[in-house]
Formats: sequence, structure tokens, C-alpha cells
Amino acid sequence: MKKILFTLVMIVTGLSAALAQTEKGSRLAGVQVGNIVIPTSGGSGTIIGLQPAYGWFVSDGLVVGAGIPFFYVGSGGTNITQIGLTPFLRYYIGPSQVKPYFGGSIGVLNTSVSRTGSSSESSTDALYGLTGGLAFFINRSVSFDLALTYTGGNTGAVNSLIAGSANSLTPNIPKSLNINLGFQVYFGK
Repeated sequence: MKKILFTLVMIVTGLSAALAQTEKGSRLAGVQVGNIVIPTSGGSGTIIGLQPAYGWFVSDGLVVGAGIPFFYVGSGGTNITQIGLTPFLRYYIGPSQVKPYFGGSIGVLNTSVSRTGSSSESSTDALYGLTGGLAFFINRSVSFDLALTYTGGNTGAVNSLIAGSANSLTPNIPKSLNINLGFQVYFGK
């Protein structure tokens, strides 16, 4: 009987802690530390980048925030640097320790390309992203996230800077499917 009572107490405690993580007034800070790109319009490539993010829960499960994607690629005398600002909305579903979520973002991204022996070029483009994923809460304050993101937007200027045609040299090239790995830290009210 003690084992059953202990198990019930642990389940109730776990559910209440999981609910409190994404309640109105809480905040999150995190970083996407991995990004594997699967191009949907030709090309090839794999890039690892960083995207810190910060947000506020405006209602239970709904967070509003912003991310700062930063990527650098250097190869064969070509250096590509991207930095942007992407406000986002994300909604977490359910009270469990593994929470599905979905969301969207829209923002701007500056891409600079420099090649050995030639001048630098840059372009600033609008982009958007649609995301679905799972947040694996290891405790009340930390989750590891696995997500799938489709990135869309204006491809013309970025692609002409990089290679003259659609490709996926960088994670935020529009029209790409991204597998994202990251973690979030959740702060109470």
C-alpha cells in the first residue's frame, strides 16, 4: 500500500511541476545548439549553428519571445556570416514531462559573404519559420528540445550572393527543412 501511495504522490507532484513550467508569467531562456539542414530545393550541406532565445509566457502554455540566429561557415576561401532577429510564438501542449509544442517565427536575416581576392557582399532578407517539436523536461527548470522547422521567405538575394542558385549552405536559407536540437531554462514568476 505504501508503494502505491508513494507512486500516486510522485505522479501528482510530477504533473503539478510540469504544469508550472509553462504557466503564465514564467520566462524561458535557451539556445538551439544544433541545426542539421535538409534542403527542399536542391543543394547539399550540413551546418551547426547557435540561436539564443528569450521569451515570456503570456498565458499558460503560450510563450512570446525573440531569437537571435547566428551562423558562420568558412570553406575554401569563402566566409559566410548570418545574424538576424526572429520574434516567435510557441505553444506547449499538456501537463506531462514530455510536452509537444508548435510555433512560428518571422524576422530578418543579414547574410554577408566574403571570398578571398574579391569584395564582400551582403543582403538582408525577410524569412519565416514553422516549427513542431517535443520538449523533454529533465526537471522543473530545464528541457531538451527536438524540433522540425520549415524555413521560408525570399531566396533571391541570399542565393545569388552565395552560389547563384538555390542551395543550403546556411541553416536559414529559405525553403529548407531543419532538424533542431537545443535546450531551454524556465524561470518562475
